[in-house]
Amino acid sequence: MYLGTTIQQIRRSKGMNQTELAQGIMSRSNLSRFEGGKYYPGYDKLILLLDKLEMSLEELLFLHQDLAQPIKRTLHLTLVEAGNRYDFEKLREISHECLAMYRSTGTDAFYHLYLLGQGVLIQYGHEDQIKQISEVANTIKPYLLEVDTWYLYEFKLLNNFLFTLSSDDAIFFGQRAVHEFDKYHSFAESRTIQQHLLQNISNICLAERNYEKSLFFLKRALPLADKTNLLYDKIVTSVLYEITLVCLKRSQDTTKLKSYLEILRQLDFMDSYNALLDVCRKHLYGEWPSLLEGSLIMG
Repeated sequence: MYLGTTIQQIRRSKGMNQTELAQGIMSRSNLSRFEGGKYYPGYDKLILLLDKLEMSLEELLFLHQDLAQPIKRTLHLTLVEAGNRYDFEKLREISHECLAMYRSTGTDAFYHLYLLGQGVLIQYGHEDQIKQISEVANTIKPYLLEVDTWYLYEFKLLNNFLFTLSSDDAIFFGQRAVHEFDKYHSFAESRTIQQHLLQNISNICLAERNYEKSLFFLKRALPLADKTNLLYDKIVTSVLYEITLVCLKRSQDTTKLKSYLEILRQLDFMDSYNALLDVCRKHLYGEWPSLLEGSLIMG
């Protein structure tokens, strides 16, 4: 993959000459050779060039491929879109395409996409080649167990396949994820992934009325929402956090809970507002009927 031509285009578009870009990194002549396809610098020098151009490697590859997403990314997005639209024929088609890509390349990520499509089909009663959700889980779990060190891909994989796991498995892998997160504490791009994963696992715990574990994951999700300025996620996570505190009898003050729900309503996130009201009804009305009675606008 010759990236020099793309580097040249970016450099020129930013009004930089070769001497300015090469300074402190490599000789101007080597940069000229790189841009001409006659020399390829070491990875460390490429990163320094990108830093001076205020460009990430991911963005460089996107531009180099004429604004086309990598095939794995394209298939993933198409798979998710088909699932969100309940287009089960398209979902089946993309799932099979992912399997064909796996068979031709041997790349695990394509097989995982195939399993994701099959899992969603099973979830909605449109079983295809795989008939039981446990078959999907029984492939994903060994993969996660056998990887010595998790990277962002493993965090994303766990999040994508949470719906196939039992609550015990979700908690087990979630706790490993929390441990694995440590190396990424200063890597800003990972925080959104971490926050969503922790919030989703806390939801599973809450549904099982495992309030202690729900609190464990929520306490780690909230600071991540703050650091990444994820306002919507901060509000939703805060609602779940306040519900969990009341369920654990560590609080009987629902003032914050009501205010967070009201913000969602005013911002017209009505699907989320109504879904969280249902969570409130399920977990709070049974044991503490006086806490919320008459205090919320019911959707």
